[in-house]
Amino acid sequence: MGTGGFHIPVLLNEVLYYLGLKKGDYVFDGTLGGAGHTVEIIKAIAPTGKVIGVDLNSQTVRTAAKRLGSLLRFAILINDNFANIKNILKELNIGKINGILLDLGLSSYLIEESGRGFSYLKNEKLDMRFGDSVGLTAYELLNSYSQGDLEDLFRRFGEELYSKGISKAIIDYRKKGKINTTGELVQIIEGAIPGKARYGKSGHPAKRVFQAVRIGVNRELDNLQEAIKDGFDVLSSGGRMAVISYHSLEDRIVKRSFLSYTGKCICPPDFPVCVCGRKKTGRIITKKAVRPGEKEVMENPRSKSAKLRVIEKI
Repeated sequence: MGTGGFHIPVLLNEVLYYLGLKKGDYVFDGTLGGAGHTVEIIKAIAPTGKVIGVDLNSQTVRTAAKRLGSLLRFAILINDNFANIKNILKELNIGKINGILLDLGLSSYLIEESGRGFSYLKNEKLDMRFGDSVGLTAYELLNSYSQGDLEDLFRRFGEELYSKGISKAIIDYRKKGKINTTGELVQIIEGAIPGKARYGKSGHPAKRVFQAVRIGVNRELDNLQEAIKDGFDVLSSGGRMAVISYHSLEDRIVKRSFLSYTGKCICPPDFPVCVCGRKKTGRIITKKAVRPGEKEVMENPRSKSAKLRVIEKI
């Protein structure tokens, strides 16, 4: 969202219900965004509770502070990576927390107003960094990776069927000059995908490559795994973690990570006895991923692919 708009929080009622918040709780909102969830979380835990709101984008943090207004006294807003949850809480002298929310959706502000090239529908510079502190830009990645590395990136993080052809087309384009803008990248992708496959049920032909590059630039999946692991460590007994994912790669990590806390044995089936030593430390609250209803999808189309999973520490 921009400074004048307002982010529509996804699965808001479901998040509040499953987190089971009460007055006095301390909650870590690792994806502050437009503060849509944050506002309602504060209402549930104020006046004695506190929200630690974190976002990698400094402009997003400033905008969220304005949005919170008088509610800001119940929040601590920090410009950082949610994967650093342990260090953030340590610096705040906070031991355990009662709830964690990670909404992994890309904010409207980043897409529409940041000018960092997140959208394949706009012609902008290739950046795609969530924050200024992230090292590699999309420009540097696309103009330095080998054909094999690009192909692997598009396949792993975008599940792109035409990874080989697109990566070759990028290398061919680089022989003439640098890829500077999202518009150039879209043209390369469209030219590398067979005509009949460019537009179909899977949407815009550049969608999967843009997703892959963005994930690679920001190390999104690594950060997610680290945030879940360290976040679960700092949860108090009875505390809950809620994660909203938007594509299969994220959801797979959330699902597997949550299962690892249930004590389920991961030894090979031919082992005579369990040697993995898994112990039950968590209880999955959502047996299946919670999805938005038709009404919410109509009001907020970006919620269509959202999946909410929640785990409780025991």
